[in-house]
Amino acid sequence: MKKIIFVLFLCPLLSRAQNALPRFENDTLYTTSGYKIYKGLLIQLASGTAENAKFRFIKHNAGPNLESERFKNTTILVKKLSDYKVSGLGNRYIGISGTVTYRDGSKSKIDIDMNFDRAITNFAGLPPEIVVPEEFRNKVPEGGGIVDEIERLFRLYKEGALSKEEYEVLKKKVIGEN
Repeated sequence: MKKIIFVLFLCPLLSRAQNALPRFENDTLYTTSGYKIYKGLLIQLASGTAENAKFRFIKHNAGPNLESERFKNTTILVKKLSDYKVSGLGNRYIGISGTVTYRDGSKSKIDIDMNFDRAITNFAGLPPEIVVPEEFRNKVPEGGGIVDEIERLFRLYKEGALSKEEYEVLKKKVIGEN
């Protein structure tokens, strides 16, 4: 019996803990949802969710956000991942160099910075900006409650992900749903 108890206590110490997500390791980005972004992946862009038909979470490297009309429903072939970083507000970014294929079939080189978790997430009624299988879409935690959801929306507003008007509309929607 003592041997069994000893083994039960020892096994957790010997087992290798899972690496926390998100992380960037061996040229592969593992997002919070478990979705992997790596060299050779074909990323399907959806539509921008910001005002003026721009992508909210995807921008040209050190430049403006992508314009939805030009980049909507296009694909990016990932050639290189770089500059994984976490902002002071906890947003996570990755630099992606690759080739974009436009709807008309033309191609060009592109360098973007992507707030990858936010580009994948379905939050507060906004659709994701990149297409990933359903199992990898981050969801608002069940049972988070009204206060948690409003605090999350307020953080998005302060981070610049939502305009004041969007924040107010979404806040009213959350209050009305509960």
